Amino acid sequence: MDELKEKQDRDELFWLFPVLLVVAILGITLAVRPGSCATGPGGRGTGSVPKGAPTGQVSGVQGEDIANQVVFPEGDSTGVRTLDQLTELLGKDIYQTEEEPVGEGTYEDSVTAGPGLKIVVRCDITEEGNSDIYMLDETGYDPVRLTDWPSVESFPAITTDGTRVYFVSDHDDDPNNPNPFTKNSEIYMIDMTLFGTPDYKGPTRLTFNNETDYGVSLSADGSKMVYMSATKELPDEPKLMLADGDANNAKMVADTRLKNAIPKISGDGNYVVYNSFYDGEMDIYLYDVQGNFTVNLTNSDIPEYFPAINYDGSIIIYEKLLQMTPQAEGFIELYACDRSGKNERQLTYNRFADSFPAISDDGKWIVFVSKRWDFSGDTHYDEALFYMDSKGEANGATVYKITKDPYYEEQPDL
Repeated sequence: MDELKEKQDRDELFWLFPVLLVVAILGITLAVRPGSCATGPGGRGTGSVPKGAPTGQVSGVQGEDIANQVVFPEGDSTGVRTLDQLTELLGKDIYQTEEEPVGEGTYEDSVTAGPGLKIVVRCDITEEGNSDIYMLDETGYDPVRLTDWPSVESFPAITTDGTRVYFVSDHDDDPNNPNPFTKNSEIYMIDMTLFGTPDYKGPTRLTFNNETDYGVSLSADGSKMVYMSATKELPDEPKLMLADGDANNAKMVADTRLKNAIPKISGDGNYVVYNSFYDGEMDIYLYDVQGNFTVNLTNSDIPEYFPAINYDGSIIIYEKLLQMTPQAEGFIELYACDRSGKNERQLTYNRFADSFPAISDDGKWIVFVSKRWDFSGDTHYDEALFYMDSKGEANGATVYKITKDPYYEEQPDL
């Protein structure tokens, strides 16, 4: 009898050992996996929410050597956040392809000065194929060319008072650089108080490094700036940098690892918004500079890109890719949400791509790029600048066309 019991005990131990081994392996894996809440991005937990952040789940840090946590707010029922909601939306008549909008006359042309917007854009109006930086108002008349270099100038940004314009250029790149796809682009500044006078000596270079800097954005007074920076060895893994207005004291606040992440800073300098694949979906994120935490604003399974933010960070607008991609024509509409990610609402309704939004500091006006205008009358729709009040055409706002010619204009800032 004792021998039989001893044999049963041995059999139980024989089966128990592999079970315990599997449990141990799983425990170690969960403890050290990169996506765990405690050790890195991707995981979500119920850890303490940073002071000032919206209620939700919390993940680990944004990236190596970055101390801020990422908060995923509790979702609400507004807006379009799931593929089922998207399917319902695309069933509306406004998205039926046979309802081709008429180009000329569909939107009111802006001919008289309105809110007095100071807009800077990238444009090739003077020299086709060579984009430079221009400044204009909401009427679109008499744009002022600010740069005339043969190099590539892009991502203009302007202070609220219009005294300084920043932009990115590869003007001073090493002429012996063997790789044209990894240009050494730097940040430059134009002093508009001197521009057009004998004392103006040209743009002032602010960054001096061997990296690709792009996507610059300014606070209202120009005291703070954000931009993306990537090394030539890792051009597809840029870092989001926060610096003083003269580009000094730069520090990394996010490791987006996304080449087309474009940041914007609020006018008061307290918030930074950008798009990122951080959680496996293309979402909009907000970094709280003072609280040192990040909020996943959109947290949806539909891609969102290129956010903009007003002075106090209370309004964030962005593109939502309802169909196709940013590189192709499709249903790309503008949406807005609050700083906590709540109250998502649709601003534009049309079957063409609306993109690159910019919002005034007071949050009243939005400038954006849209392929909804037929300059030639041959049903070939060209990109043009438009503006409207921030309640959006979804709520009856009039959309005004700024562009007066078929030239390529993009990346507006105001």
